[in-house]
Amino acid sequence: MASESGLDRFKRAAQAVDVVVEPVHYPQGTRTAAEAAAAIPCDVSQIVKSLVLVAGDEVLLALTAGHNRVDLDRLGELVGCPVKMADAVKARDATGYSIGGTPPFGHPSNLTTYLDPSLLTHELVYGAAGAPDACFPIQPHRLLEVTGAEVADFVALNG
Repeated sequence: MASESGLDRFKRAAQAVDVVVEPVHYPQGTRTAAEAAAAIPCDVSQIVKSLVLVAGDEVLLALTAGHNRVDLDRLGELVGCPVKMADAVKARDATGYSIGGTPPFGHPSNLTTYLDPSLLTHELVYGAAGAPDACFPIQPHRLLEVTGAEVADFVALNG
């Protein structure tokens, strides 16, 4: 299935954990959480950014609300060693998806995942669906369940 799209692969992976993906498509040039939120439309805090990070030899996933950013030092304290952003090759190798389309689950192997608690304040959030021009709605508690994420305070303080 070399020709299978990232969206198709993700839909199949989501189906395996009983999540129905109803993709929402937006323009290809949508490169930020704010642009995605405007295109859907929803609040930027409802966008789930799936950020691939490296801690020592381990690849991690941080699911962060669109209006927040990861504080690498805080996450490093949480995991017990320095954390840095994964480069594009490492991110694709670990998740099977390109940056910008990385879904919050459905990767070749289970990644240690951390979830920004502010995502849990919404009835619905939107995560990438395996392609840079598609996302999907999911209830945040269901997202927490299927990712096995640890809810943790690892975002930079706004303001």
